[in-house]
Amino acid sequence: MDFSASMISSASGYAWVAPTPMVMMPAVFDDEAAVVKPTWRLYANIIVVVLPALQFGWSTSQLNNSMFHSERDCNVRPIVAGTCLMFPGHTLIEWTIAVSSWIVGGMIGSLVIGRVSNKFGRKPTLMINGVFLIAGSTVQAIANSIQIFTIGRVLAGIAAGGSTAIIPGFIGEVCPPHLRSKMGICFQLSLTLGHFFVAISFFIASTSTGWRYIAGFPIIIGSVFLLLAPFVLVESPAWLLMVNRPKDAENELARLYGENNVYTAKKWINQQQGNAEAKREGAVRLQDLGLSMIAPPPNTGQPSTLLRLFTSLRPQMFTALGVAGAQQLTGVYAIFLFSSSIFNEAGISDTRLSVLIVNFVNVLPTLVCGLFVARVGNRFLILLGLVGMFLGAIGITVSLLTNLSALSIVSIALYVATFGLSIGPLAWGIIADMFPDDVRAVGCSICVACSWCCSLFVGISYPYLVKTLGDYSFMPFIYTITLSFLMVFSLVPETYSKTIQEIQDEFATMWQKPKVVAQWRMSGGSQIPVLG
Repeated sequence: MDFSASMISSASGYAWVAPTPMVMMPAVFDDEAAVVKPTWRLYANIIVVVLPALQFGWSTSQLNNSMFHSERDCNVRPIVAGTCLMFPGHTLIEWTIAVSSWIVGGMIGSLVIGRVSNKFGRKPTLMINGVFLIAGSTVQAIANSIQIFTIGRVLAGIAAGGSTAIIPGFIGEVCPPHLRSKMGICFQLSLTLGHFFVAISFFIASTSTGWRYIAGFPIIIGSVFLLLAPFVLVESPAWLLMVNRPKDAENELARLYGENNVYTAKKWINQQQGNAEAKREGAVRLQDLGLSMIAPPPNTGQPSTLLRLFTSLRPQMFTALGVAGAQQLTGVYAIFLFSSSIFNEAGISDTRLSVLIVNFVNVLPTLVCGLFVARVGNRFLILLGLVGMFLGAIGITVSLLTNLSALSIVSIALYVATFGLSIGPLAWGIIADMFPDDVRAVGCSICVACSWCCSLFVGISYPYLVKTLGDYSFMPFIYTITLSFLMVFSLVPETYSKTIQEIQDEFATMWQKPKVVAQWRMSGGSQIPVLG
């Protein structure tokens, strides 16, 4: 069976369909996938590939215990303990640029890495990204001025942005459908552990040079990754098939699943590319069925283009963008900025302890998220989490109005815990699941860049919200959480334990008239086309 054949002939616009009516191939593939036992190498790949996510979490919180110190404050004698540790005497603008430059680097990295990985492959791109990770940390650790430190932050941001754009997609491409969501959670778990570990480091590196050790720690992460990656990581079989290297793809699948399971693994990877046997049996024009837009053109091995993402795949593209935006615009970044003052009012004056508590609460739900996903699925768990975040946001607002510190702590814990159980870890995998293999890298890049933009927007706008709205400063997030719930409920299909083609089928069903879809199924087609 030739798995590289496309379902659509670009020259004729015909769709090739199986002759037997009502053949439900994706379900069969999913059953086969569920009984395939991966080798140890699959799990080793997941462990190694999520190592750079530690740097993402680490760098996000790296400066939480550092602050701006004006030249006037640093010239005062005696200098207040714990102040003027980093580049004493810089301006507020310089400090703001240094802090925000990491996000700018993240946007650059996330936008660039998609096309790079399509051209050179996932594995080489991940290793190049690891070099940026080490370079960014090295420059920060040895910087003798805030300007040099800012350059290091940009480089570290490029590495973090690249990690968020490529790692979830890589996990989706090497995992079988029934493990994709569970393994995808490992990315967020690694990220949250990065948050947690850097919070611990604040207690042991709060010295005049301690910040340099904190800035340089990701060098170890990157070095371990680059040492292990050449021997442990496989090249993505989906990418190898996309560039017409089927023998290499089979070799990598054999490493991941064993020689006996290569055939089955190749089927679930290539569902969206069609089936040569069906091609020999017969064809039906999609236009004759009333479908205004046909499935993607055949896989030619060429890099993905924006045209497909915003035409035939625009429902998937805009849904994925909505999920990426919801992850940040629901206010989690503001929570991390806001928590120190809340805990201070509750009597916990040490900001290091408040940061540690919030990050600890963030880690715990992520550890058990996979168990809940297996029971209720991705979509329902995200909806449930958004309800919890909604209640937490209301609690925070009420506590601000009533000065109830205990309610503030409970509300923050509820918000962070439900975020860590739902849209926090699940968004990355769902975004990657939205796209067929040949456009996944570029699609994820755009969505992750959107996520970084939203983070920057929240980080810049939230202080102004506090200044303008006062005790009502968290009200806007109540509205964004509500809108996110409606968006997920209306647009996001269930992705847990489904093949990529089944997810495309869901979009086809959601965005086309039921009669058209029924007619297509009755025609004998085993697949529904990707629709715009």
